[in-house]
Amino acid sequence: MTRVLATSSRLYSKKINEFLNELSAALPGVEKIVRGKRSYKALLEEAVVRGARYIMLVTSRRGNPASLEFLDVAGRRWLPYSIPISGVRMREDLQVYVARKPKACCAAIVDYTASELADVLLEIFGYPLFYSVDLEKIRGRYDTLVVIRGRPGSYLVELIDGRDLGPRGLAIKVKGMKTKYVRNIS
Repeated sequence: MTRVLATSSRLYSKKINEFLNELSAALPGVEKIVRGKRSYKALLEEAVVRGARYIMLVTSRRGNPASLEFLDVAGRRWLPYSIPISGVRMREDLQVYVARKPKACCAAIVDYTASELADVLLEIFGYPLFYSVDLEKIRGRYDTLVVIRGRPGSYLVELIDGRDLGPRGLAIKVKGMKTKYVRNIS
């Protein structure tokens, strides 16, 4: 079941495309869609047809992911927060070879920071949330673990393989949460 449609701006780079591919493979319920020349209204219609609740827009700056913005499909409005990205480490950037894994079926969020970021991810993706749990205790129960580490205002979100607790291939540096003016899509 698709819960989130992931897309980018109309013109995107190879790095944004790979970012979306890795994100959609690691997170269950996330499906990548190529925006092309579609307007936001057309994206909303596509999301309704696919049964998605949210659209995740990856904005870019100089070819790199800059932020994640979310559009509520039922309310036809942008959600009042943005997740600014200050850096991304892809599967190909890791020092060890990490094979591309099949699409994940289940995931959980593990938060070591007690931050608002975990609450936002919980709302959007609907995965179970654990606070400061030992990863060995939940090993093998989920395909992907979304692990949030850091301190308020500077987080590292790692996608970890739930079976062997190795990297799933994607790590995102987040510069805190930004609230923004809510606007509707008409």
